[in-house]
Amino acid sequence: MAANRRLPSWTWPLVIIVVAVLAGNAMYTTGLANNNPIAWTSGIAHSLCRITCGRPMIDPNVGYITQPLGHLSAMDILHGHVPWWNYFEGLGQPLAGEMQAASLFPLTLVFALPNGLYLFHVGLEIIAGISTYFLGRRLGMAPSVATGIGVVFALNGTFAWLGNATLNPVPFLPMLLLGIEMIYDGVADRARGGWYVVAFALALSLYAGFPETAFLDGLLALVWAAVRLASVQRERRLLAVRRLALGGGVGILLSLPIVVAFADFLHVANIGSHVGAVDGTAVLPNQALPMFLDPYVYGTILSNHNVVNAWGSIGGYLLAGSSTLAILGLFGRRLRPLRIALGSWMLLGGLAMFNVAHVRPLWNLIPYVKQIAVSRYMMPSLEMVVVVLAGLAITDLATSGAARRLFFVTTGVGLALTIWSALAAAPNNAGVVLAHRTRIIFMGLDALPFIAIGLILIVGFFSSHRIAPTLFAIVLAGEALVFFFVPTAEAAKVVTVDQAPITYLQQHLGESRFLDFAVLYPNWGSQYSLNSLSAIDLPFPAAFANLISTELNPTLVPARQFMVSGGMAGVREQEHAFVTHLAAYEATGVRYLLFPTVAPPSKALVHLGIKLVFADFRAHIYELPTTTPFFSSPTSGCRVSSTAVDLATATCSSAGTLVRSELMMPGWHASVNGHSVPITTTDGVYQTVALPSGTSTITYSFLPPHEEAALAGFAIGVLALFLVPAWTRRRRGRHARP
Repeated sequence: MAANRRLPSWTWPLVIIVVAVLAGNAMYTTGLANNNPIAWTSGIAHSLCRITCGRPMIDPNVGYITQPLGHLSAMDILHGHVPWWNYFEGLGQPLAGEMQAASLFPLTLVFALPNGLYLFHVGLEIIAGISTYFLGRRLGMAPSVATGIGVVFALNGTFAWLGNATLNPVPFLPMLLLGIEMIYDGVADRARGGWYVVAFALALSLYAGFPETAFLDGLLALVWAAVRLASVQRERRLLAVRRLALGGGVGILLSLPIVVAFADFLHVANIGSHVGAVDGTAVLPNQALPMFLDPYVYGTILSNHNVVNAWGSIGGYLLAGSSTLAILGLFGRRLRPLRIALGSWMLLGGLAMFNVAHVRPLWNLIPYVKQIAVSRYMMPSLEMVVVVLAGLAITDLATSGAARRLFFVTTGVGLALTIWSALAAAPNNAGVVLAHRTRIIFMGLDALPFIAIGLILIVGFFSSHRIAPTLFAIVLAGEALVFFFVPTAEAAKVVTVDQAPITYLQQHLGESRFLDFAVLYPNWGSQYSLNSLSAIDLPFPAAFANLISTELNPTLVPARQFMVSGGMAGVREQEHAFVTHLAAYEATGVRYLLFPTVAPPSKALVHLGIKLVFADFRAHIYELPTTTPFFSSPTSGCRVSSTAVDLATATCSSAGTLVRSELMMPGWHASVNGHSVPITTTDGVYQTVALPSGTSTITYSFLPPHEEAALAGFAIGVLALFLVPAWTRRRRGRHARP
């Protein structure tokens, strides 16, 4: 008779975290709202709203990059292709090496599903919550407390607000910290699993696609590891350091395919000005500070145009309740060095974000920090610090009389800071006109931080009781859940995409390209397998940026944002550039122009002989009279045909050349009749190969220049995952006593 088996002790905490994440996304989970970013990052969709169509996310790159490039990457993999190259953006550019697409990140495969973005974000949030739970347990927190901070971090401000690839590495910060704790705990009892967790957390944070966030999170992990090393017995510290190095080294080896692809792209890329500056001077405006504790002190996302700069620069929020308890968490005796280190990180990070006392230049002394928008990408690590300190504070209140005596003082400080946030924001809210119903909603949002602190005070009166930690955890989790829910309620009720112009282009475009005039914004062509000349990205191919600046649209700044913006004025500006530089556009292979129905082309453009080939209520498509084929030969006597973008057949009466209107970049290889041939460039961008007389079959392939070495390193990392434990067991058996 089989014995009854109990579920593991962590089963219900993990279930609670998953349910909390689904509840935070309830509008999407139940289908009451649609989070498809095409609704507000393109002109080809119609949205049905509730009260108003607000912005559910801050960063439009969730629509320009995360969704379409994630979908393309997933489809490439499912069709048996490694997503090294994107044919559908601009003149083509690296896909995996672009990094933000997270092309090689395992979770990206969900983008093949209709609700892929929802599943992707929910997956990240669940990983973050579960990792934080186990980290809390390692730090001695009760299951209910660890569950509470797991929910808070799963529904953190970065996840709630940004939407783009910035948030992708965030779940792997608590996982990395967990691995460090496992290593330090393991050296005492010979457990060896921690370095595995460190290796996977490090590799996944890089595959996730946003190295700036991963780098700053990694700095916090280094500080954590250095401080916590003092807790290890002196004679075992060297062993702990070796295991940390092993985990870090294997993690780097496993991540080499994406890191090397990214590095190869950077060598030939235009990285422009990232979030306003690459010289280490970008900071948050002072208006953003009240938003840390009271996220909607200025209303919902971008609803108050007096603080547009703050919305565009901020990377999340901390919450009043969690921050109030985090203040108390600074003063406990247990894990004292760690608390001091976390408080120092919070203080120095916050000062750097606003450059108070000129702290930011000091951060810039750390390698690579100067190239990072610290003011935005520091926030996930601050959110991690707050939840850990809050969890420690709740633990202290259950066991320490000193903590209970200090509780009302620190809570008073938190309340004072929250009151200051409301008062400091008031001048920027003056003059903002709100409908009656909206005003009531905003008043409720303004009250939420004070309600959270009030509940914390009430629970604090019973802090010596056994149930108090659970009540604190419920308050913090509830606060995080409500604030996380707010932007999801701003999402459109229904999003309807006008598929007709997309279908027409899919049927007629072939290997040619279309130029968008504010209908199907970049890089949505990648979502629908349509070759769009419009492109926006970072990094951006330097050769294409130079072509835009010199031959396509010299007035466009920055060139890496090759799209129509600014409404009707932007449409007319792009029209003028097209008419003026028609030959250059024809050379790119542009065959169709996609116009909004409400903005017909100008007379100057009509005089070029364009022909209307499609029209509906949202878009008109015009065909150019002449265009350069994707494969062409300037040599007389050469006939060229093709059935795919990487395969052509040419018949020449004498030796000639073949021009392919795809961006030339290191890593491209061509063969003629099975023999490798060099590729040269035409106009600094297009690929050109020499052809012999007669009939030739020409094939093309792309692989980042140093990727073979990277794959070899990856293989070594995979072998280490299996060989190191086997070697350890063998060594342990050799030295075992009879």
